[in-house]
Amino acid sequence: MRCVPDLIRDEKGSTTVEFALVGLLFIVALLFTMIVAQILYFGQKLDFATEAASRQVIVGTAQKQNPPPTLANFTQVLCGNIPAAMSCSDLVVNLYVVPKAASPGYYAYVKTDRSGLTVPPLTPGSGQFTLGGQGDYQYLQVIYPVTILPSFMTGWLDASATYKGKAAYLVMSTAAFRVEQY
Repeated sequence: MRCVPDLIRDEKGSTTVEFALVGLLFIVALLFTMIVAQILYFGQKLDFATEAASRQVIVGTAQKQNPPPTLANFTQVLCGNIPAAMSCSDLVVNLYVVPKAASPGYYAYVKTDRSGLTVPPLTPGSGQFTLGGQGDYQYLQVIYPVTILPSFMTGWLDASATYKGKAAYLVMSTAAFRVEQY
C-alpha cells in the first residue's frame, strides 16, 4: 500500500510520461478490438436471421402466404431477428432463383477472379426478390453495411465499399438451398 502514496509524492513525472507514450496506443487498440467484436456480433446475428428467413422459403411457408410476400415483407422477417443496434432500413436483401440447367449456376454470384462473392448495389429496398417453386435452387444474400468505423480504421479492415457517402465494412450473410417438395 505504500506505493500509492509514493506515486502521489513523486515529482519527477515519469509515470505521466510513460502513460502518455503508451496510453494512446492502448486506447486505439481497445477501440479497435471493440469495433471488431461488434462487427463479429453483427455477422453472427445476421447469419441467424438469414437462416431463419431462408427456412421459410425452404419449407414453402413464404410461398403459401396469401398474398405472396414482397421484398419489404421478407425484410421485416429478417428485421425481427437482428439486434436493435442494427438499423433495419440499411439491410440489403436479394433472393435469387438459380437456373437448374444453365451454366454458371451458383458461380454467377462469385467474382470472376474467385476472390469472393459479388456485391450488388447497396440500395436498401431495391434488391431482387424472386420466390422459387418446389425443387428450385435459391440463393439468399443479406448485406449490412457497418459505417461506424473511424476513418483511420477503414484501411485496417479493408472497408473498400461506400454506403451513404461513408466508408463501410460489409457484413454479408448468404444461404444457398433447394426448396423442398412441400
